[in-house]
Amino acid sequence: MTLPSLAALGIDPVTAAVYEFVLTCGDTVDVAAIASARELDDAVVVTALEQLRNIGLVHRTAEGHGRQAPGYGAVDPRVAVSALVAAHDEQLADARTAVSGLGALFDDGRRVADPSGTTTVLTGHAAVGDWYSRLQHRARGEFLAFDRPPYVVATNESVERGALNRGVHWRAIYTVASFTVDGSLQGVHRLGADGEEARVTHDLPVKLAIADRQVALVSVGPLDDPTAAPEALLTESPALIAALCDLFESRWRTAVPVPALAETAGAAGEGAGAAVDWSEVAARLAAATQGSGPGVPSDVLGAAGGRVSADGPPDPTTGLRAPTVDERDLLAFVAAGATDDVIARQLGISPRTLRRRLHDLFDELGASNRFHAGVEAARRGWV
Repeated sequence: MTLPSLAALGIDPVTAAVYEFVLTCGDTVDVAAIASARELDDAVVVTALEQLRNIGLVHRTAEGHGRQAPGYGAVDPRVAVSALVAAHDEQLADARTAVSGLGALFDDGRRVADPSGTTTVLTGHAAVGDWYSRLQHRARGEFLAFDRPPYVVATNESVERGALNRGVHWRAIYTVASFTVDGSLQGVHRLGADGEEARVTHDLPVKLAIADRQVALVSVGPLDDPTAAPEALLTESPALIAALCDLFESRWRTAVPVPALAETAGAAGEGAGAAVDWSEVAARLAAATQGSGPGVPSDVLGAAGGRVSADGPPDPTTGLRAPTVDERDLLAFVAAGATDDVIARQLGISPRTLRRRLHDLFDELGASNRFHAGVEAARRGWV
């Protein structure tokens, strides 16, 4: 039979052929016999045999005892080869253990040779979430962020509040879709009371976090697929961080302050939440994203650039219809920040019916939450 490759043990084909012949002899065999059988020079055979002997696969008889030349015999391969494989496994394990240390040496050398910094790709919720939390804890002077779904980690106000308490200048830009969870807008205002500067825009191209303009985390994976594993670029490259800071400042200039919350009463009744001037928000977002300039009229631009009267027929130039009486009443309570219980009581309907009407209203406006619905309704001139 032909031996399988022993190259992983450092045995070349010629040495393997010599080893195979020794295994088949059953007794010791001398160099001349092997050279003749394998058609090899004596010197080549001696080199192969000594290599096999050094790794414990064959033994050599002692000289003398009436023999003119020493002989070579095989050690049981079930013992000898197994021992050799085990030794190689230990060496490979040691090599694997050394990889991280070697990588650290490599990175240190690159930092010295290349002052532009290092960049790493992170994959998975654990890796990306861990580094985002690290940046929050690491920041000492400034923290810049693009906040948009899908989210890798849940919001932790206490961590940001701790950074604000130690004097970190924290600025964040949110998207309309950032406020999909009830209470998220109120959470932003709680952080604002502690010192966060927050603005809102229609959309952002990436998720971003920059700590002290020294290290940045920016998303590189798809943001339109919430089931995809998150991917992010972690970089300390001054040039790349400068470019990301420029991107942040550009978006900051065009974003608008998160709308103020004010407690309301009266028509909304007791238990009302936070009222938002949606017309103002929509107008400012339109001015920022469509280049309308500061002179946006109070009757806010519709979704397609026209105006829609709350009581009149559909605008023939846009095809947008006016709201129904029920829709207008419901939007008035939503804009006032009233809770579901208050709205249902004021309209004389059950909470279940209210939820269905809200769902239908959001579908009509193409909105996913109250914040988005308020902005879109204002853009259409419904509120």
